[in-house]
Amino acid sequence: MNDRFTDELMRAAGHYEWMLSRGYPQKSALKLVGDRFSLPGKYRQVLYRGICAREQAEARKKKLGFVREGDVVLVDTYNVLFTINNYLLGRPVFISNDGFLRDAGEMRGRITNKPVFNRGVNLLLDVMKAWKNAKVTLYLDEPVSFSGRLSIELSKDMVEMDIDGEAFTVNSPDHMLKHTASDAICTSDSAIIDHYEGRIVDLARSILDTFYHPDFPVLAV
Repeated sequence: MNDRFTDELMRAAGHYEWMLSRGYPQKSALKLVGDRFSLPGKYRQVLYRGICAREQAEARKKKLGFVREGDVVLVDTYNVLFTINNYLLGRPVFISNDGFLRDAGEMRGRITNKPVFNRGVNLLLDVMKAWKNAKVTLYLDEPVSFSGRLSIELSKDMVEMDIDGEAFTVNSPDHMLKHTASDAICTSDSAIIDHYEGRIVDLARSILDTFYHPDFPVLAV
């Protein structure tokens, strides 16, 4: 997939958003639009992950914010790291119509290039170190391979870097982010965003903007 979206995909995105905004079921709308524009699977996945109904998109945008001094922050760790990882590996990432950075869902739950993945971990730690007096909890999906080892390494790194925080493996980070008291959470997961009433930090985008200044393609329709 090219860095920029094709005109055909952008037209399809407009049709797809129009249908979702008028209550069409997501699966049916995606098939209708995908078939009409003869979209390959990778473009259908971009629409699925990157487009929601306009009213929903505007509501999500209003939740976007940043970590403030003294915040209690919860992090959807793999959600953040896999987005960074996909960018570093040259896979497509883009700004969705709700303003959040997302990828096309490739390689979720699988670490295929450990050195690149570790680079993303180091970038995450560097950004968290800059948060003044924040208390950070990193949640990792227990079913993902090596999560236990990574949580131990992250907790150790945070101590060494004087970051007030700890990493935990849990069966469902989604549940923890939705139901644990916090000032802000870091995720681009749509279901969590829609449920959470407070500030949401697009941490993957913030990290990549800080270190790489990329010009992300935007699904603006």
